[in-house]
Amino acid sequence: MWFKNLYLFKFEKDFTLNAEELHAELLKKPFTPCSPSQRESMGWVAPIGKGESLTHSSNRYILFTMARQERLLPATVIKETLQEKVEEIENVENRKVSAREKKELREDIEHELLPRAFTRTQKIDAWIDPTNGWLILNTTSAPRAEEFTKLLRKTLGSLPVALPESKVSPAVAMTQWLGSQKLPEPFTLGFECELKNQGDDKGTATFKQHDLTLEEVQSSLEAGKYVSKLAIEWDEKISFVLSEDLQIKKLKFLDVMEEQLKDNDPQTHEEHLDIAFSLMTGEVSLLLKDLLRALS
Repeated sequence: MWFKNLYLFKFEKDFTLNAEELHAELLKKPFTPCSPSQRESMGWVAPIGKGESLTHSSNRYILFTMARQERLLPATVIKETLQEKVEEIENVENRKVSAREKKELREDIEHELLPRAFTRTQKIDAWIDPTNGWLILNTTSAPRAEEFTKLLRKTLGSLPVALPESKVSPAVAMTQWLGSQKLPEPFTLGFECELKNQGDDKGTATFKQHDLTLEEVQSSLEAGKYVSKLAIEWDEKISFVLSEDLQIKKLKFLDVMEEQLKDNDPQTHEEHLDIAFSLMTGEVSLLLKDLLRALS
């Protein structure tokens, strides 16, 4: 249940649905597998176990899950099959195949091959924090986040969310933090960063598993580079990489969180997920408050 990434959206209006009411809305677009002629299918599934509820709630945080299934039909397969068809027609009928006819052949080939294509199903978990106005997705992909919010908007009728903003640019703040080697409490410096050149020069320097206080890192900053990504640890509980667009990646819950989970002694897989979700959401909400405070 530990999220690995936090793709953040801020609600522009209060989110007023509770878990039961959101479940009723999500039932409008449940997930169904791709039909033989369908390229992809998206819908809502139970976030925990095989239960019927499409939401799970703990301390007002609401967990829910989108499933996306697609048929894997590589473009190279269609291209090769089309080429064979075109060559056959041109040889047998002794004529050139027009662009319009090629398009129709391509559509026929796709229609013929699609039912036999393998399917791949992926899930994206998310939670809503109505108290602090967050919609948080477990993904790093902007296209997947857009698909998720698009489906949720269609399901609910509207979805007034936007990417988060801070008073101080994350890039400016991270550059200052790395340059001074001092972060606002309770944050500490990690061992990874990405530095970019300013202006039209797109040069990038990446340091991983690296002491960021060393001279080579500081020299890059003195040469005019800015920090676009920075590994940070929060309160000895969570480590993550903050990006310049205020997104959180490589989220890792440290040993203290695992110890808290064990102390709760979950007896079933569902209990384990429930307790982990409760611990995760409570700590992440505090992390985000501290982070926005540090960027103010």
